[in-house]
Amino acid sequence: MDSFARIFARAAKRKGGPGALESLLPVPKSDKALARLGDDRYLSQFAKSIFQAGFVWRVVENKWPAFEEAFGGFEPSRIAAWPDEELDRLLRDTRIIRNGTKIKAVRDNAVFLGALAREHGSAARFFAAWPATDIVGLLDVMKRRGQRLGGMTS
Repeated sequence: MDSFARIFARAAKRKGGPGALESLLPVPKSDKALARLGDDRYLSQFAKSIFQAGFVWRVVENKWPAFEEAFGGFEPSRIAAWPDEELDRLLRDTRIIRNGTKIKAVRDNAVFLGALAREHGSAARFFAAWPATDIVGLLDVMKRRGQRLGGMTS
């Protein structure tokens, strides 16, 4: 297996140098910025990651405005209370990817985020307060308490 330094050098060469490569990397949000995000944005990102798994990401990205509309902006408290009939409605919505297991996972993750909100004031506060040095621990919590948030999805 190649070392990180060799992989980085190869990627930098393809992208125009180390600076050009690093400019492509996302800038992590501060803890304060993470805490200010609405829990709906966390649920939206969870859902997007779940739907991207096994699909061409560009397809999901192009359909995402319709997902936002179909899921009512991903408000966790509302989605957590959805009856099965609401999930059935989404299974008939041709604007989105109609995968029943993934649609149900969105409702289950709304319940998960609601529990975090009750425990920590908001799910956003929970994620913002998690130590950056323990990402593996956070991924474990997401896998255990969420749905379809293990492995590459997290």
